[in-house]
Amino acid sequence: VESPIPTVGRNIKNAFAKFGSKLKHALNVSQPAASFFLSLSIFLLPFFLLSGFPESASAGQSGGRMGGSFGGGSSSRQSSSRSYGAPSRSSGGYSRGYSQGSSSGYYSRPNLILSPRIGGSPFYSPYARPSGVVAVNSNPFGRIFFIAGFFLFASFVSNIGSNVNDSFSSTIGSNIRRFRADWLPAAGVLGSGVSVAEISVALEVPDRDSPNSILSALDRLSSTARTDSRVGIQNLTSQVAIELLRRKVSIVAASTHASHYRDENKAQREYNNISIQQRGKFQRETLSKYEGVDYSDARIESTQSEYNPKATVAVVTIVLMIDGDNTNKQLSSTVNSIRDVEDALSCIAADAKADNCLRGAEILWTPEERDETLTMRDVLADYSSLRSI
Repeated sequence: VESPIPTVGRNIKNAFAKFGSKLKHALNVSQPAASFFLSLSIFLLPFFLLSGFPESASAGQSGGRMGGSFGGGSSSRQSSSRSYGAPSRSSGGYSRGYSQGSSSGYYSRPNLILSPRIGGSPFYSPYARPSGVVAVNSNPFGRIFFIAGFFLFASFVSNIGSNVNDSFSSTIGSNIRRFRADWLPAAGVLGSGVSVAEISVALEVPDRDSPNSILSALDRLSSTARTDSRVGIQNLTSQVAIELLRRKVSIVAASTHASHYRDENKAQREYNNISIQQRGKFQRETLSKYEGVDYSDARIESTQSEYNPKATVAVVTIVLMIDGDNTNKQLSSTVNSIRDVEDALSCIAADAKADNCLRGAEILWTPEERDETLTMRDVLADYSSLRSI
């Protein structure tokens, strides 16, 4: 495939040749006309030079997008309407044992009598009750029964307390286990929590019209992918990762980023932020299919010219939100070699199809329109995090 650099050089040479011929012709005419034309040519020189260059496409002039978001997967937390109350300790054991002990003769309570009396006998009587005082009549055997009853009551309360403590501890433990099961997110096949991951890969595309180019593969997938279902997004994400793996010899730069969250809402916000940042690098989305709806912008009518290159640099980005922490562990490390890129893409291809763990994914790439090309300098202007490998 012919490199665009020699072609650019020829165009510059042609521009100078045109300018030279016009200048020579101007010098052959009258002196005033020659002076005027020479001044005009110098003024128009920058425009001649610019016309000799092919139209340079800034990074992300056109882009493609496919994807969808479908919320929680297999390990999403389910709300629970159960109420958990503190264990109630019945006082029946205490009151029942005490009342039974009191009424069955363990301990004879003294009789407290408040008896105001008007008048009385002038003689002393041991059984007489003074007016307006409290009289206490106790049983001669009351002290013995009181001591015996005290020990029996203490033993009874001790047994009751031990049973209550065991029951209380058992109930608390059961409630804690039930709380964990109902309110804390269960670990799925990929671990606990939610991961938000991103990978960008820059590839050399010698011939974008070739059926084997990554741009042709993405165009085919955009026609067949089912973006209106979770299974369709799982298959699409996995297949794109595999297509990139098949072209690993063309990968020239890559970058990865991942974060792990316990809070699903924070994970969703991070996923949305990354998606917006990546889409903001495109001036227009000439191919955009999201959740089964086509949001594609109108294409600009391409113009035929001598310079119609087929070689370009393409950038493909995968953004996904997925249950568990396995994806985060793999993509959170820095890319240093092609082996790191292979491991990251293999992880995405496998994790995307694990159970119902994939919550959402977006595939973005540039350039999308046929007549646009990118150089590595164009790419690095917008994808500064890419690392050469």
